[in-house]
Amino acid sequence: MKRELIAQVAHEINRAYCASLGDLSPLAWADAGEAQQQSMLAGVDMHLANPDATPEESHASWLAQKVADGWAYAEEKDAEKKLHPCCRPYDELPLEQKSKDYLFRGVVHALKDLPDADAEHIQQLASELDQAKAALVRLSQPARLVTEGPVSIPAGQVGVEYIGRRPDFTDRVYGTGLSFVQGQVRPLPLNVARKFLRHPDQFAQAEIVETALPQQTEQGDDTAAILAEAKRLEDEKRQEHSNVQDVRDQVSHMTKDALVEYAQTRYQQKLDKRQSVDALRGQVMQMVDQFGVV
Repeated sequence: MKRELIAQVAHEINRAYCASLGDLSPLAWADAGEAQQQSMLAGVDMHLANPDATPEESHASWLAQKVADGWAYAEEKDAEKKLHPCCRPYDELPLEQKSKDYLFRGVVHALKDLPDADAEHIQQLASELDQAKAALVRLSQPARLVTEGPVSIPAGQVGVEYIGRRPDFTDRVYGTGLSFVQGQVRPLPLNVARKFLRHPDQFAQAEIVETALPQQTEQGDDTAAILAEAKRLEDEKRQEHSNVQDVRDQVSHMTKDALVEYAQTRYQQKLDKRQSVDALRGQVMQMVDQFGVV
């Protein structure tokens, strides 16, 4: 199968996997943009040229290219500042990202020797996925008011209107968890609004009428509650990441006896003490990444 079709199929499978996790932000292949498409194609080329390459090696290749291009790690992706949450060693990636890497490799090798698929059929499948995502948003989110004309916005906030081509949008890039339907206006704090307004093809600043008190918002608007929940989840995520990193730091200084005891006590795993200390440390690190801090 042609590399372009392999990349497109892999991209759509990745979108479906993201949707199963509640992440509806990835765009269809045609709307994904050249940078995303080229990244997928580069991954396909790497696996075709190196059929024995593991997902770990694939990530190392991707990471080296990103670092060479000036990218760095951040908890939120920001293409303008060249920041990406996956710019870190493979063993520090979340399980969901590792699953994506294994799926990607499996798709490439499953399709490379097959005859070319019907591009129109792939596009039809992508369209069906978009329809399913839209239905998922409608079912999982409370009803929202689509506004017309000036909107009452609490003082100090900015009205942001979704004007994108898709019928709905859910933010998974900036960590807010906010969902929009076409034409919907949400009142947002200035720092959050600026992030959305970086994308003029999807968002526009709405004409607003400021109200005197912050609590005088449109009845039924759930923006503040969603932002508060997103902050709570982000704080929990940061704390969890900090706890895991603390344990990894401890493990990196453990002796062989301490590593064996730690694996047995915390994870009920019996390690072979005849192995080298580096091998044992790697196994314990993997347990920490897979099962978390216990």
